[in-house]
Amino acid sequence: MTIPLYKNLTTTVLRALKILGGSASIKDIERVSAELLNLTEEDRNIIHKGKQTKLHNRLTWARYYLKMKGYIENSDKSNYVLTEKGKARIK
Repeated sequence: MTIPLYKNLTTTVLRALKILGGSASIKDIERVSAELLNLTEEDRNIIHKGKQTKLHNRLTWARYYLKMKGYIENSDKSNYVLTEKGKARIK
């Protein structure tokens, strides 16, 4: 399976955060998102640039756009939390 484009991963990120209780680390969001997408270990480890995986890169962009639209926010540097707007979007 190919890794979806970041714009197609926004709902996956929101669903992952909901599954994780509304707040989670980048690592946990990535793990649950990969599970939701039924990605194989091989898919998860496709390199984008340097040591960064394509999945990590695209999820980073998905989180960026979700944050800019107010659906998620950082609770600290590497943790994200669903906002009320984000919770409403995935109901």
